[in-house]
Order: sequence, then structure tokens, then C-alpha cells
Amino acid sequence: MGGGDIKLIAMIGSFLGWEKVLLTIFLGSLSGSIIGIILIILRKKGRKDTIPFGPFLSLGTIVSIFFGNYLISLWFSIVLSQLYVKK
Repeated sequence: MGGGDIKLIAMIGSFLGWEKVLLTIFLGSLSGSIIGIILIILRKKGRKDTIPFGPFLSLGTIVSIFFGNYLISLWFSIVLSQLYVKK
């Protein structure tokens, strides 16, 4: 992660708020990891090669804008339901 990514996250956070910026970072990391693993398996990139993180943050931002409230409420409903499960 470079200095540009940090500035991009700061800008996204100023527009979306702290809840959705955390979701954006998670979704960006998840999508970047999946694409990175696929590229390594297909031998397009090596383990030492760099992959830009900005496009994945942008993808996470778009998903957070359109589906952020739903994903956050879904996450909390799953977590809260697991807390109150009687064993």
C-alpha cells in the first residue's frame, strides 16, 4: 500500500463515513486477494510482483455506495444472532 492509497482511503472516508470506509477497505482487500491469487495460479504474476491496490479500493467503494447499508446490517444481524444462540 502506497501513499496514494492512503490518500484515496482518506478521501473515501470523508465522503462515506467510518463505517463504510471500513467496509470499503475489507471489500478492496478481499477482491484484491482473490484477483491476486487467480493471477498467481494462472502464472500471469509472481508472488513478488506488485498489483495496484487503487482499482480494488475503487471497486470496494462502488459496492459500499450501493450495497453498504445492506451489507453492514446483514453483518450485524449475523453477528448478533450468533451471540444470542443458546447452546
